[in-house]
Amino acid sequence: MKYTLPALVMAACLTCSGMVIAQDLPQTVIDLGLTDIQIREKPNPEYGRRVAGMLPSGARVEVDLNSRNEIDDIEARGNALFPAADIRGLVPAAVLQNEAWPTDAKLEKIEFERDGRVEIEGRLASGQEFDAEFAADGRVLEFDTDD
Repeated sequence: MKYTLPALVMAACLTCSGMVIAQDLPQTVIDLGLTDIQIREKPNPEYGRRVAGMLPSGARVEVDLNSRNEIDDIEARGNALFPAADIRGLVPAAVLQNEAWPTDAKLEKIEFERDGRVEIEGRLASGQEFDAEFAADGRVLEFDTDD
């Protein structure tokens, strides 16, 4: 009985620390469904921080947050790729509606620019490497494949 209170306090602390971490992340990161999350400050905290974790597909990624707590980019770790479907909720509807958006691609990296542009690198469903850039309004600005 005398050990019940310390055990409850420890359990509450562990639970609360997990909630603080989850509450500390922007909703866009929470919506990715990351597990095994690790948060690191950048060398200069005013430049943001990095969030490492595993997407629902099992791919390990690092999410780079800027000083406004917005996602600058998401990059696969360890020579892996992640399905474009894993980040679909972050991509503007106009870009997703463009027939050039590689729905079945595996991505190495996706970048979100301040002006709304979206840049992606990865492999198409055919295995071909590609990099592409879309304007905020969905137009294709660049789409290159390695032949």
